[in-house]
Amino acid sequence: MSRPEKKMKRSLDLASPPTINRVVSNQDNHHQPLSRRWEDLEVDCLANVFARVGMESLLLALPFVCKSWYATSHNPLCWKSLSFPDFEPNPMFVSVHEIDFETRKFGPFYDKFINEYRINRTRFSITGFIKLVIKRSDGKATSLKLPGFCNEEGLRYVSETCPELRMLHLCDDLVLFKHCRVVSELIGKWKYLEHLTLGGKCGEILKQYSGEGSVEYLSKSFEALLAFDKFSDGNLHKILVQVGIHCKNFRSLHIFETLVGEAEALAIVTMLPGLMDLTLGQSRIERDNLVMLLQGCKKLCCFNLWYCEGFEGCDPELLKLASHISEFWYKGAVTDFTRLNVLKRNILTMGIKNQIWRKGRMLMARVLDLDE
Repeated sequence: MSRPEKKMKRSLDLASPPTINRVVSNQDNHHQPLSRRWEDLEVDCLANVFARVGMESLLLALPFVCKSWYATSHNPLCWKSLSFPDFEPNPMFVSVHEIDFETRKFGPFYDKFINEYRINRTRFSITGFIKLVIKRSDGKATSLKLPGFCNEEGLRYVSETCPELRMLHLCDDLVLFKHCRVVSELIGKWKYLEHLTLGGKCGEILKQYSGEGSVEYLSKSFEALLAFDKFSDGNLHKILVQVGIHCKNFRSLHIFETLVGEAEALAIVTMLPGLMDLTLGQSRIERDNLVMLLQGCKKLCCFNLWYCEGFEGCDPELLKLASHISEFWYKGAVTDFTRLNVLKRNILTMGIKNQIWRKGRMLMARVLDLDE
């Protein structure tokens, strides 16, 4: 297949943008007032601007404008706040004939990145991409939103190379994904952590699951991320305890699509005494545990309670208990928590079927070898 004409292959570290030779006559200068160009700005000033444009522009646009912008786009000041675009591996759910197929799509941003830099799709990994971006920050990142479907290697790399994090967003489900089991172990690396967001990615999985009809297996890449040892909701409690021990400036906690039981509510009250901002979204919390939070979190200034189940609305008693909170927002509606919990169990069951299928194929291959 011939390559497209006039398309330059970009390189992340070696490519330099083409220069444009411009000749300005003295006569032109006589009639036109002098003006400063963007590339003449001081590097730190330009980096401060670049830090606000987002990851897509920093990787796919700005470096190829001019040499000055290329150099500035590698300045660690541009990479202090890292918000990875949504990573959407597709397909996650397959038929038995597609179990060993590699993921073909990764989401709009990553597909564009792969195409622009002509990367072999079979060699692209989200872990490699995370390392590439975080390396640019040179250990100075203070805010990080990791993409969904990260893995343990990527998470451990972040813990070693981003010691100054103040804000951390981990959107993968605490029950489904095995790399989430090590979060409690790594929290001690982020002593300056002030804000933590956990969960919220199951809704995206549900969309793809609902659109795949009667498939009964998982793709190879999705299966590799899952935790099959036990279906446990105790991970959140372990994380909260470690946050309370190591993160003395912690102020803000957002939890999505998770069970907040008695142990978790007690950990929030006792281990996070300085908590000022709390969000529970599409989660399950019993009324008694909600009362515990309202009575025990004395410094709460903002409490968002969105689409949760386990109690029958905010009655006058709960509203009275929340009267000391300046911003208390309650949204009650039919929640997806129960449906998401069923989805999690179905996914783990499908993953076990994957493993049984592979073992059966291995045994069949051995039988055939013996017959020969």
